[in-house]
Amino acid sequence: MPLFVRLALAAAIALLLAAPAAAGQPRGSAAWTTDGWIGFSGILYAGPGPRYDRAGTIAAGERVRVDRCSRRWCEIHTAAVRGWLSIDNLSFGQTPSGPFSGPKFATSRGGPGEVCFYDGEGFTGAALCARSGRVLPDLARVGLDNRISSVEVGPGASALVCRDRGFRSYCETVDVSKSRLDGLLANGISSIRVY
Repeated sequence: MPLFVRLALAAAIALLLAAPAAAGQPRGSAAWTTDGWIGFSGILYAGPGPRYDRAGTIAAGERVRVDRCSRRWCEIHTAAVRGWLSIDNLSFGQTPSGPFSGPKFATSRGGPGEVCFYDGEGFTGAALCARSGRVLPDLARVGLDNRISSVEVGPGASALVCRDRGFRSYCETVDVSKSRLDGLLANGISSIRVY
């Protein structure tokens, strides 16, 4: 058998073997999807809210991929189901009862202070400092998307930081300085709002 035919045959077999593995991978990228857990059993809907048709149900404790969130509803999927679920039924921790118990939204704390975001641990490296009222829905525009490693919070200020652009997916309020971000936020912040 000529070398060209053997190479073509080997390439075809490799493609056939890789296709089933690729078909089972979650859609989206790390920048637009995140892991989550179902905190409470719930009904899945075809859109963000109960006014849409039912799309199925999901049991508590199941691991899901969160594709996007809109207000208080998130579109999720597993290998078996896809639909929209109330954000109150989701936990964005690393385990079902992980260190995070769901999104944390902005507190009333805020004022004339400043928050600085650094791409190095221990408040080092490139910095972006923002005063209260500054909103950055896409950190890619300032070159810090998924690069923030530490946050320094000035007196009277706090910040809402989210993993995805446009304040989607997992969000947390940072109201004390953190010399090293951990968990879902370490080098994973894509949008910020300073209070």
